[in-house]
Amino acid sequence: MLFRKSAIALGAALALTLCVNSVRAGEPQPFPGYYDGEIVELVTLGPAGVDDEAIASHVANPLYLLDADLEVTHVLSTIPGIAGYNPYWDVSLVTFNVEPYELVSEDDVLYAEEIGDVTVTDLDYILLCEVISE
Repeated sequence: MLFRKSAIALGAALALTLCVNSVRAGEPQPFPGYYDGEIVELVTLGPAGVDDEAIASHVANPLYLLDADLEVTHVLSTIPGIAGYNPYWDVSLVTFNVEPYELVSEDDVLYAEEIGDVTVTDLDYILLCEVISE
């Protein structure tokens, strides 16, 4: 229970940092994320988070936040043009149980979890963030 609360607090802090950095100087600042091995650019749109159960359970797509010192620390489950894409993201914290390594797709994240290399914790946090390049 304590681990989950710590993970939620860390994830929320990381997401908030993301949001603050993206609205610095009044203009959203893009940041990189991976989708199926390709780097895409994202930008935070508005509210840092949305606390809405309908959005969380029926609309939001998974976004994985890697808790590691890697160049790209976001992995997306979808992008514009893929059925079901929308700008709401259900953020999960990915904590490495081994030396961190690059995860470049949702399949990579889920496989790493399956073999025990990472622990994936749903932060119960919805982020409003748009993919601006593919």
